[in-house]
Amino acid sequence: MKKIYWYLTILTSRYIFINIFLVGILILFLNLLEISRILDNENMEIKSFFILSLLKIPSIISDTIPFVIVISIAFLFRNLISNNELIAMRNIGLSIIDIFKPIGITILIFGIFILIIINPISAKFERTYDSLTSKDFSDNYSIKFINEGMWIKNTSDKNEKNFINIAKIDLDSMRVKDIKILNINKDNNKIILAKDGLIEDRMFKLNQVTLFNIDSDLYENINNFKLKLNFDKSNIVDSISNYKFIPFYKYKEHINNLKKFNLHSAEVSLYYLSEILKPIFLMIIGFTVMGFSAKFNRNDSFFKILFIAILIGFLIFLLKEIIVSLTTSLGISFILSYFIILIFPLIIGLYQVIKIEID
Repeated sequence: MKKIYWYLTILTSRYIFINIFLVGILILFLNLLEISRILDNENMEIKSFFILSLLKIPSIISDTIPFVIVISIAFLFRNLISNNELIAMRNIGLSIIDIFKPIGITILIFGIFILIIINPISAKFERTYDSLTSKDFSDNYSIKFINEGMWIKNTSDKNEKNFINIAKIDLDSMRVKDIKILNINKDNNKIILAKDGLIEDRMFKLNQVTLFNIDSDLYENINNFKLKLNFDKSNIVDSISNYKFIPFYKYKEHINNLKKFNLHSAEVSLYYLSEILKPIFLMIIGFTVMGFSAKFNRNDSFFKILFIAILIGFLIFLLKEIIVSLTTSLGISFILSYFIILIFPLIIGLYQVIKIEID
């Protein structure tokens, strides 16, 4: 029994590795067309082509792994049926569930590897890819969210830099409270404290301001003060809401930031939940595909099996996209939405397996 389980584990791993390679090459080729367009528009060097291509590999693996599992399990069972191995296993008393156990555990291990290793690498590489293919404003500003505050480095010209700390901000009105600014320029350096303010037209309009001149140790209180900025609301929103650039171990922290600045949505939580539970989802997909694949005939053609596998993968993908869309538009609980995404293919798989056992 252990030899059979070990054989199924090795065979499953082999098919998954082969299909990760083949599907990855196909998707990477399609991405190369987009990268070529970017390089042509930005007039980048040819070495950038290879760098950008390598940066896309982890995200391609992460995004295509459900489809890889569908293809792999379909052809795994085709191989078992063609070699009469599935019949032999059934004849010695193994049920379809028994046969799936080592297969499912192998899929689960691959899924955990994707989550723990590939997910953080993918997030880091995607941020790098985005920074290389987008306009670089790092010399003008950078926006970070640390603990309970927003930290902004802003350079208005070559001779002046501002390091801004904001405790609270309403992104709808762009009104800000509890502001601390370190202003550095060639003439003098000062600390600016303000009770509240407004970011409008790339201008920071501060109210009830205290100015402390670091060089002269003098301070003054004024009602209003204006500070020139190089960013606006859209830049702040982008810095928070690129949720797919976040590794799984920072999901909770990022959601708390989104909630604080009223940017949280069920779509983000659904995406994060789907990433965390992806190993289980992949195992359910494998189980569903097994329910259909175990009924293949020995002489079924390669293209028939490939078509069925692609159709199953497409239907599961379509179901997921529909649920995500309904979650966003109807305000459905993301937990309920993901439960539907998990349970629907599982029910279909169980139905197919029961039919096989009865037959």
